[in-house]
Amino acid sequence: MTGTFARLRGRRLWTVTALGAVLAALPVADRVAAARAEGRLAERIAGRHSAVVGTPQVRIDAFPFLLSAAEGTFSCVEVRADAVTGEGRPVRASVKLRGVSEKAGTYTAASADAQFTAPFGSLVTGLGPDVSVSAAGDRRLRIDREILGLPLTVTAELRLAGHTVTVVPVSAAIAGRRIDPADPRVARVLAGRERVVPELPAGLGPTDVSVTDAGVTLHARADDVRLTRALSRTG
Repeated sequence: MTGTFARLRGRRLWTVTALGAVLAALPVADRVAAARAEGRLAERIAGRHSAVVGTPQVRIDAFPFLLSAAEGTFSCVEVRADAVTGEGRPVRASVKLRGVSEKAGTYTAASADAQFTAPFGSLVTGLGPDVSVSAAGDRRLRIDREILGLPLTVTAELRLAGHTVTVVPVSAAIAGRRIDPADPRVARVLAGRERVVPELPAGLGPTDVSVTDAGVTLHARADDVRLTRALSRTG
């Protein structure tokens, strides 16, 4: 009898141990499946968008991922990528898709928020030699250059109206002496200071513009975004 109880206890212990091992492995397997899906989606994005440089970073926010994939719904999908504009200027793109789901065989997102950041180095193009650009506030730039051997500093504010970003000088100084921001010398520094935002992907529309130490960022948003079928084969 004692031997029988010992065998039963042994089997029960083995069963509990095996079940514990399976349960412990489930999160790992789920994360592996999610990582594979993120990798495949990143490859498809890189293959379908010629402006993308290298392989994007993709993060699918769904746990358990396998259940979300089976249901065809994902709470959030984030994509970050390096890209170049039509003018060849570098830009860092970050897109967050919320409420991704399948409808009639097509994946849609309830909303999409995007940020497109251009480093200051890319903004110097066209401003002339020996020009430096840096952050001067939430929507303001500091532009430094020399005029006739004297240092000119201009603080300009970025303003978004529709699809046009305008750089408006708000203060200026030559060799530390303040001058009128409307001075022709300032106007020459900011020649071509209006930029029309090109057509953005996924129906995104510009909503704001900001300045940080990373550069100038254009913010955009869209609702009820229809996606490609790239997400329909994430398994």
